[in-house]
Amino acid sequence: MRDQALIEAKNQLISSSVAVLSTHSQTLAGYPFGSTVQFVCNDDNNVYLYISDIAQHAKNLAANNALSLTVFNQTSDDDPQTARLTLVGDATKLPKIQSAPYLNAFVEKYPSAQEYMTLNDFNIWRISIVRIRFIAGFGKIFWLEKNEWYT
Repeated sequence: MRDQALIEAKNQLISSSVAVLSTHSQTLAGYPFGSTVQFVCNDDNNVYLYISDIAQHAKNLAANNALSLTVFNQTSDDDPQTARLTLVGDATKLPKIQSAPYLNAFVEKYPSAQEYMTLNDFNIWRISIVRIRFIAGFGKIFWLEKNEWYT
């Protein structure tokens, strides 16, 4: 059952395109800050964000890189509470020289991202996952561990 939950969680991540990013607010100390973001994931099972340095969530990550990213099942017409995935991890802003494969992935998944490539303040952030909370439906709730996720 646990192996199946891991497969379903990864499939949900791959099939989704929008998530809620929660960071530690720098303007309201002690409070979380949530915002909607697009993301891509690659074969390495990490998740990548493409965000502007002037965005509040980028400023928050620069000060404290701990985050959570909540992904909802976008393929279901059912109740949005049915399946959801929360990735808890740490974000790292990648140097521009290492960003090319992820920029290409963003443009492929989100063609409008091409417009942002000419702006110098947009950067790729890699999320290194620490733990995953996956809810596959009523009574199907799992904490998935880092070593499971990266296998």
